Amino acid sequence: KKMRQWQRWSRDVIPSLVQPYLSYRRLSNRFRNPVDYEPPMCNCGLSRRLKVTCIHFNGLQHVDLMVCPCVPAAVQLLWMGYFPCAPLGPTLAVSLQLLSLVRQLFMRMPPNTSAWCESFEAYLAGMGYKVDTKEGIRRRFGNAYHWYCILEISLDEHIQQQLQKS
Repeated sequence: KKMRQWQRWSRDVIPSLVQPYLSYRRLSNRFRNPVDYEPPMCNCGLSRRLKVTCIHFNGLQHVDLMVCPCVPAAVQLLWMGYFPCAPLGPTLAVSLQLLSLVRQLFMRMPPNTSAWCESFEAYLAGMGYKVDTKEGIRRRFGNAYHWYCILEISLDEHIQQQLQKS
């Protein structure tokens, strides 16, 4: 299962997110401003409802998505300012702003996802939010953070390729 998930992220999801992520960063002025997002309508008949818990600086938010192969969850979440924890049926998504902060933080100190997640869960609890799984957010946040970093690397490579072409 882990190998199939890695392949799905590497071959399908990350390459499909590079262009939308570049557009989102530009439209949001590097995450400073919200981007208006209108969920696309699809008539392929393969749609299903997906409930995702979204984590951001100010707390938790639950969103319902209609996902299908034409309009995957990862693309919809990205346009909403979040990054998913899984390639197909994520249950958790993390704010791009928050992931950007953690990436900068972990570049300047030894990365400790477990301690960071425990601290953030305590921060959320202080605001009255409760993470509703036994394991908390650590594993899913770690997965989202890892693939967000891969997306950032892929974006850098994409930009370098475009610059070399011109």
